[in-house]
Amino acid sequence: MGLEELFVAVVIVGISCVNAAPPAAAWWRSKDGRFLFLSAANAILAVVGAVWTWGQLPVNPPSWAAAELPVLLLVLLVALLFLATTLWPRRS
Repeated sequence: MGLEELFVAVVIVGISCVNAAPPAAAWWRSKDGRFLFLSAANAILAVVGAVWTWGQLPVNPPSWAAAELPVLLLVLLVALLFLATTLWPRRS
């Protein structure tokens, strides 16, 4: 358990929560299922990050809530790629 793991887990939660909003708004307007799936993937990633954040806190979490730094960095890369999909401009 370290401060680095806690920081990365919190960043994963933040990026995933922020990144779930634009596809949800786009789905609300267009009812296109791709936006719903992208928003749901980000919401699930935020839940996983929240569990990992709980695992890094000193409140005696269960053993299955802990994650190591390499795993957290890979998931952070996935969260950043999800963010890139919503920031990439649309083709005309």
